[in-house]
Amino acid sequence: MITNPAIDDYVSGLVPARSPLLARLEQEAAEENIPIVQLASAQVMRMLLLLHRPQSILEVGTAIGYSTIWLAEAAPQARIVTMDIDEERLARARANVAEAGCADRVEILLRDATLGLPDSYQFDCLFIDAAKGQYRAFLDLYLPLLREGGLVISDNVLFRGLVATPDEAGKRQRPMVDKLLAFNAHLAERPDLETTFIPVGDGLAVSLKKRMQP
Repeated sequence: MITNPAIDDYVSGLVPARSPLLARLEQEAAEENIPIVQLASAQVMRMLLLLHRPQSILEVGTAIGYSTIWLAEAAPQARIVTMDIDEERLARARANVAEAGCADRVEILLRDATLGLPDSYQFDCLFIDAAKGQYRAFLDLYLPLLREGGLVISDNVLFRGLVATPDEAGKRQRPMVDKLLAFNAHLAERPDLETTFIPVGDGLAVSLKKRMQP
């Protein structure tokens, strides 16, 4: 936890009731140790999308489709492309997205996200929630496909708070923590992005791709 657990529970309790499908996916994720976006973070993302109203979204990291459905519900006008390399979980994601009634506007790709996408793909929002050690690679690959004024939302950027106390990270965790530290610094320093870090869930970075001056 990166916030006071009591406060986190309180804030999560204020999130409106989810559909039975999302509630079931939350239970499945907890029982099977499947990483999904935390509830408070999902609600922040929902608010951002309601304000931004993107027409197209790229999600890097599908898992079982939990966050995909959140994105689809928050942006009913948007077409969504989502990708993952886990074939079994993608099969579940396809079934869950179909059950949610949004399969007609969600393209689910069995694809290694480090391979990129053709330039014919263009997006108004990029959501990064896959292998944390590859976040910089994902940003470099997909930021060129994001239109000016678009949003980049990166999950898990505070990684249980260990980015603030990297010496407390275990031997296996430290390389990932170091990569996230470098990624966060890169986001903060990029002149073409305006970025803020939100200590909610496991940490969200929200970046706006600046419009080029004429």
